[in-house]
Amino acid sequence: MHTVLFTIIAFGFFMLYNTSKKVKFEKQCALTNWIRNNKKIATILAYSLLAISFVLEIRLDGFAIGAFTYFVYLMFIGIAILSLYPTIAIRTKHIASIVGLCLFFEVVIF
Repeated sequence: MHTVLFTIIAFGFFMLYNTSKKVKFEKQCALTNWIRNNKKIATILAYSLLAISFVLEIRLDGFAIGAFTYFVYLMFIGIAILSLYPTIAIRTKHIASIVGLCLFFEVVIF
């Protein structure tokens, strides 16, 4: 469940990052083009994803630990997206394989 919440937080932050006016966009793909062309809808969707993941994290771990975990995830994802996205080409299949591997280990270990 934490992998799913982490992925939702990452996608919400990524959408907010791509709606920013200060970012210089060099990469082009269908998802980022849609986000950049529909900024209002993407912003609402991104904030909704972040709010839903916050509520689910609190529901899963309790208020204190859930809020702490959510903000740790958000800080990690923010730094990772801000530093890695502009510099390297990450493909969708790489992200899907990492999320799938994490889900597999989460199910097997826990």
